Amino acid sequence: MRVAEVVASTLAAHGVSCLFGVLGDGNLPILDVLVRTHGADYVAAAREDGAVLMADGYARTSGRLGVATVTHGPALTNAVTALTEAARARTPLLLVAADTPPGDRRNPQAIDQEDVVRPTGAGVQHVHSAESAAADTVRAVRRAFTERRPIVLNVPTPLLGLAAGTADAGTFREDRTPAPPPSAEEVARVAEALARAERPVIVAGRGAAHARDDLAVLAERTGALLATTLKAKGFFAGDPFDVGVCGGFATALGRELIRGSDLILAVGAGLNSFTVDGGRMLAGDPVIVHNDVRAAAFDEWVPADLRILGDAGALARMLAATAEPRTGWRTPEIERRIAEYAYEDEFPDASDETGLDPHTVVAALERIVPRERTLVVEGGHAALSEPCRGLSVPDPSAFVFPVNFGSIGLGLASAIGAATARPDRVTLAVTGDGALMMNLAELDTAVRLGLRLVVVVMNDAAFGYEYHNMLHRGMDVGLSLIPRPDFAAVARAFGARGVTVATPGELDDLKTLIADPSGPVLVDARLTRNVRTRWFAEHENGLDPADPDFRPRYR
Repeated sequence: MRVAEVVASTLAAHGVSCLFGVLGDGNLPILDVLVRTHGADYVAAAREDGAVLMADGYARTSGRLGVATVTHGPALTNAVTALTEAARARTPLLLVAADTPPGDRRNPQAIDQEDVVRPTGAGVQHVHSAESAAADTVRAVRRAFTERRPIVLNVPTPLLGLAAGTADAGTFREDRTPAPPPSAEEVARVAEALARAERPVIVAGRGAAHARDDLAVLAERTGALLATTLKAKGFFAGDPFDVGVCGGFATALGRELIRGSDLILAVGAGLNSFTVDGGRMLAGDPVIVHNDVRAAAFDEWVPADLRILGDAGALARMLAATAEPRTGWRTPEIERRIAEYAYEDEFPDASDETGLDPHTVVAALERIVPRERTLVVEGGHAALSEPCRGLSVPDPSAFVFPVNFGSIGLGLASAIGAATARPDRVTLAVTGDGALMMNLAELDTAVRLGLRLVVVVMNDAAFGYEYHNMLHRGMDVGLSLIPRPDFAAVARAFGARGVTVATPGELDDLKTLIADPSGPVLVDARLTRNVRTRWFAEHENGLDPADPDFRPRYR
């Protein structure tokens, strides 16, 4: 077999049945074999960054290896921001990239591709020779999983047509062996701290993904509330004492209760500044117990009183076996308050003649979009914080947050990958008007695939975060105001269904349209700029929701 066939066959042997890409002369020999011989589904993206973001969204939602492919030179440089996002999200992803012939200085696309990739945080695995092609491909797959980051499989084009080596390189299968349990002495110290606690809270991150049931049992026995980091959103969905996300994107009720805790047991969670909301979530001066499988995670952000190295599930079982039953937070009154909480009750609607209150849009989406959903949240003033607070998901795999690099413009392509991975449920992507303009071409990809995708554009005809920031600083906001096209008409031109909404009454009319699974829907939600999101009011203005001067609306 030729090298192109070996690379494709090795990927197929590792279960690669779907990949995203942009075709070029360097990668087409591999892609042709994957599709024609091995029956892989190929999604043609509009741009290379979109292809990598689709593979990223696919991997985050499915738990499988995300795979993208591009040709060489500018194709790879186009993917740099997407690679950085995936690397910071620690997504196992493989980018199969062609490379120009070594030493070919006449080729205008020649570039040192490893130098391009290195700053993104992704890794590079070279196909060194025809003889090592299979082994190098297996090594790239293994590295993607074990290093938990994207790996660029760099394939020089002169190798593609050469006869490959015949040695069996085998296949890699991810080892999910649990980490060792914590020591009995460490568990005893945590048990003593829990015995003294009257209002404990368990905060789970993605590192505790396998331990949900064990943590729920422990929480019930010790009277603890359950909360998550943002990236583990939905982890305890359905538990009557789940208060949702801990940190800057907490609900008003979750914030109140967590800030009243006297012990926080963080499991598989980084305790970064977002999770503790710059320290605001620690207002009750709680004892902090931090459990992780990596010693390097301890004290990276917040000093812990107790540091427990070992498997989260084992820790929860060991504690539950010895802990005395406590009521703690688990009273009928707290259960009632959690059950009755509704995001839409936090603020009265402040929509006006210029457009919709973004809080009102989020509250309507929570009501009308089916609960079995995948949620993709974009960066920006109105598209980021309130969807994170007000929109629920059934489990963490249903929440895709492509904001790890702090970039906007990554949401639509990520949503296409997520919708491809989970066609059984609706994918809701919330984006801003400025962000959508950066990757609008990928709407064509969604239409071609006929995806069950709802794109909601939080449209304030501005770069919203910059608008409110400049207004707060007394600057000329005119620099941030950018009139946009009629997004609903643009969507229809692409072949999607498009609708514009500008009043609260029009929002509930969307229910029938959103419930129809026949292809993508774009909702152009026209917003008023007279409302700050709650997150902006808190963090940029330094106001606390308990402060009588706190208002999301300008007065």
